[in-house]
Amino acid sequence: MAQVAVPMAISAVSGMAEMKAAKAQAGGLQAQATLTRMQGRQEALKYKKQGLSVLDNILATSASINARAGAGNIDPNSGSAMALKRYAQAKGADEYYMSREGQIITMRQAELQALEYGKQAKAVMKAAQFKAIANIAMAGYQGSLLGGAPSGGMTPTTFQQAASAQVQGAGGIYDPLAPGGF
Repeated sequence: MAQVAVPMAISAVSGMAEMKAAKAQAGGLQAQATLTRMQGRQEALKYKKQGLSVLDNILATSASINARAGAGNIDPNSGSAMALKRYAQAKGADEYYMSREGQIITMRQAELQALEYGKQAKAVMKAAQFKAIANIAMAGYQGSLLGGAPSGGMTPTTFQQAASAQVQGAGGIYDPLAPGGF
């Protein structure tokens, strides 16, 4: 029984060490996932800032058109002045929506990458568990192949009988316990 238990115990200790290493690796992958999410948010904030800048630019352009139209005694809410404001607003809206789409794409990419890191972390843990179980089972199997002590064994009586046995050889009778042997 000891021929099976000892290799299995050694394998179990080794498996625990492998599990600990896998847990550390999985923790690193989870940290990488968190970092990826944070970087995605940071990039998304850049796009949001760009979108706000576009809206500010639209307001400044509209105010400039109103001021120029007012300086020339033209109604800023009709005619070519109004057409210029609408054109500026349309171009600004396109640019604003592009920045919003960039923000959404960046966030989704970061989230997908973070999910991938999470899946890798789980896979590392599962692989370590399966490897530990397989190693313990293999150690048990190999230990069972080793065999054990003979079931009958040698007793002092049977040893003396075997040691004092006389063997007939070509040169006479061989007695291993007799002085000179022959």
